[in-house]
Amino acid sequence: MILRTDRRDTPGSTGRSRAGLGTRSAIFVLFGLLLSGCAAAAPSAQEPGSSPSATPAGSTSTAQAPTQEPTVSTIELSGTALTSETATGEPISTVAFRDGTDASVAFLTDALAAEPEQSVPGELEACAEVTARYSWGDTALVLDVWEPAGFVMTLGESSVNGVRLQSSGDFAAGEDAQAFFDALPAELALDEYNDGTGPFVYDLVAGSSPWGEDNAYGGVALLQQGGIVSRIVSPDTTRAFYC
Repeated sequence: MILRTDRRDTPGSTGRSRAGLGTRSAIFVLFGLLLSGCAAAAPSAQEPGSSPSATPAGSTSTAQAPTQEPTVSTIELSGTALTSETATGEPISTVAFRDGTDASVAFLTDALAAEPEQSVPGELEACAEVTARYSWGDTALVLDVWEPAGFVMTLGESSVNGVRLQSSGDFAAGEDAQAFFDALPAELALDEYNDGTGPFVYDLVAGSSPWGEDNAYGGVALLQQGGIVSRIVSPDTTRAFYC
């Protein structure tokens, strides 16, 4: 005969078991709360390939130096315009004679960094009456307002205020232009005394003047003995040296 003993909980043992289960449940809950708190406090994982964010440093701007205006080294007189150039021959600015007297006076005032002397001669020239005169350096550069030409400029010296004054033929007053003169056709180099001197047209603009004179019109100059240029005039005809 087999004896079987069944384990039966006594009322005391059942209470203890339930109490133990309650204690264990509380521990599990507390442990879970601790784990969730640690997870919240831990830093978030960085995405692959991303870089840590950094506070941008205050940007510093580099001040740019003001652009320096080119220095005028030369003023060139052609048959139609005035041009200022640098020491290397680079053009800086140009004014056309068709823009009028005021534009040319303003151009020269700026290029030479000097105001002109102004006068009203009023004398009757051999070819026209001068109504106003603007001059820089006495006779170095003179702009005469007269009829019928409108205005005409004369270069009597090679420089003023440190700026070279030259023709578009690349010669100045007081310089040798014999080779230039000799290379011109007879209708532009008026060698009336057959001595290799006289007035000549260095920049031809038209075959006659706007006022109807039947002579070549543009930039003109006068060559003296020894091949030296005494004056450069523009815009005009060779009559400029007979007035």
